[in-house]
Parts: sequence; structure tokens; C-alpha cells
Amino acid sequence: MRLSDARKYIQQLHRRQNNPFLWPDFLTGLPDKAAILKKLEDVYPKLGRISVAYVRIANIHSYVIKYGPNHHADIIQWAAAILMTSADRCNNGFVGTLSTHDFMVICESREMTKLMDEAARLFEKQMRKYYSQKDLKDRTTLSFAWDRGNGIRIGLVKLVYIIADKKLSVEGGDLIRNMAGICDAVEGSGEDMMVLNQDMVCTE
Repeated sequence: MRLSDARKYIQQLHRRQNNPFLWPDFLTGLPDKAAILKKLEDVYPKLGRISVAYVRIANIHSYVIKYGPNHHADIIQWAAAILMTSADRCNNGFVGTLSTHDFMVICESREMTKLMDEAARLFEKQMRKYYSQKDLKDRTTLSFAWDRGNGIRIGLVKLVYIIADKKLSVEGGDLIRNMAGICDAVEGSGEDMMVLNQDMVCTE
């Protein structure tokens, strides 16, 4: 072992560190947030021809509360695998992980709706294996009822997503923040998807 060997390693390390696509997320194997920001920087001027989708595994927290954490990693990996294999069949397809339950999907606009519809359907099909027959029949993970007939019902684990398919008056990094906030609202509404428009964007 010589110092020159160590120096060579550091030089190679720095080259790899300059390419965020070489450092995937451990749990999913997908590129992480640094790679997403780099990719978004490249494609943001092309919004319109290229679409960006912010994707979340919805209702996962209620699932873990009811069923425990044993399948938590499996569910995340299935979401990643389904999104990745769906995007692989699209032109300019890309998938990265923003956080444990949130992903970013990028592909050509004409293919995005089909990609996300297919991914959501496949994910829902796979998730049926993680539920009791009663919950599948009721399409409910958790429910709480109050005295007057009011209550809360939380559905099954699924993918919800926001699509940006046109140029917006917001910077690329702020686009992610806006989409995350809107995804919070979509997840709570019971809807599965929404297309982002200028009126939904917060520029401050």
C-alpha cells in the first residue's frame, strides 16, 4: 500500500461523487434526491414535451399502525420496482426517490398518463397480498366512528401523484416543494391524481 494508491482512490471517489446517478438509495436502488435535482435541472426547460410526476405511497402510515412494520420495506421496494420497470419502457424515462415514500418520475408527456395508470394499477394489485380479506372487501385500512354516525375512513395503500406537464412560473427546486404540498392535499382528499396548473403554484 502506497500513498499514491490512496490518492488514486480519492481521485476516483471524487469523480464518482460528481455523478449523483452513481449513488443510489440503499432501500430502493433508485437515484436519490441529488440525482433528481440534477435530472430536473436538465429537463425543466423542456416541460411540455417532458412531464414530471411527484408520486407518493398513500395510506402507508395507517397500514404500518394496523399491520406492523414487517412488510414496510417490501411495500416501498415494490413501489420503486413498479415505477422503475414502467418508466424503463418510456422514452427518457427516469425514476428517483425523494424520501422514504415519495418518488419523482420523468418521461415524455405523451407517455406519462399511461405510465402512471399502469404503475398505479400494478401496485394496487400487488398490495392486495398484504391485506386481510375483510379490509380488501371494505377497501379500508383503518376506520373510526363517532356517536353521531360521523367518522374517518382510511383506504388501502396506493400510489397518488401530481403531474406537471407544462411550463410554470416557478424554479425547478420550488416545483418539487409545490408538488409535495399538493400531494399532501390529494392524499387527504381520497383522489389518486392531479395535473398541476399555474393557479396551484406558490411562487413566494
